Amino acid sequence: MISPDHFEQVCRVADEYDIHFTRVEFDIIRQHTSHRILPPHTIVMEQGKTTDTLYFLSSGIARLYRVHNDTDYTLGMTSFPFFLSTPLYIQSGQISTCAVESLTEIDVLIWDKPTILELKKQLPKLYNMELAVMDRLLTWLQDNQVNAICMTAEERYLHLLDTQPRIIQHVPLKYIASLLNIHQDSLSRIRKNIGKKS
Repeated sequence: MISPDHFEQVCRVADEYDIHFTRVEFDIIRQHTSHRILPPHTIVMEQGKTTDTLYFLSSGIARLYRVHNDTDYTLGMTSFPFFLSTPLYIQSGQISTCAVESLTEIDVLIWDKPTILELKKQLPKLYNMELAVMDRLLTWLQDNQVNAICMTAEERYLHLLDTQPRIIQHVPLKYIASLLNIHQDSLSRIRKNIGKKS
């Protein structure tokens, strides 16, 4: 059974939504959870395929992206501990319209679809956890849309620097430029301009 230490981050997320597990419930979850360290550029959710595995990012950096007309668009990046794939796709069997890959080595907790369904039967409060995941996802989508419309590329870069500095420190510039929807040369100018101001 996985050490309780590996669940510290996911328990914090549950606590944020006032979801608390008893010792017995926690042990049931531990018995049904896998833990892995995955190398950089591991695809954990594939575009155009069904998703049957739920990942929780304990540490590391991952990105959400979509390939359209042979161009790779970075839609989001995270270094925050949270779920990487969505219960919605797992539950519905829908084809994923995006992909998720690790950009650094990532430490993840893993549940496959049969395990998730079994855990939900045994622990009904996991439905609340599902709602919490969807709530966070909708908030993230809304924030991304608002920021993309209301903020300049430089403001979005500064926001990323302020909220997730590890991404700026560890992710290749091509992904950051893609996230900001600008050319790498434009990103270099933004970074140079910020450097002059500081």
